[in-house]
Amino acid sequence: MSYEQTARAIHKGGNNCGQSVYACFASELGLSKDEAVQAAPKPRSEGGQCGAYLAGRALLMKLKPDSADEFERRFLELNGATECRKLRGAGKNCNDYVGDAARLAAELLS
Repeated sequence: MSYEQTARAIHKGGNNCGQSVYACFASELGLSKDEAVQAAPKPRSEGGQCGAYLAGRALLMKLKPDSADEFERRFLELNGATECRKLRGAGKNCNDYVGDAARLAAELLS
């Protein structure tokens, strides 16, 4: 299963958007899935930004810091915003943003 599919499944299983992205990269972060869920950035904790976006950026800051700005650029290009309030009215759902963040992070880590 791809990172995108894994993150979407974790999200559908009841975790929030940030937890879902962070948990699918748990082994890369050197954490168990439960530890990753606990360590994930909280949705809207930084200026109302999407938790999936925050988690993708945070994991890249830990694993490949020089790619964090590129992640932000690609997420913005794909979705037009990083703020949860703006994203929720843009025709996609939270699970879509979880998938986007996981896929973009995986691309930048490869």
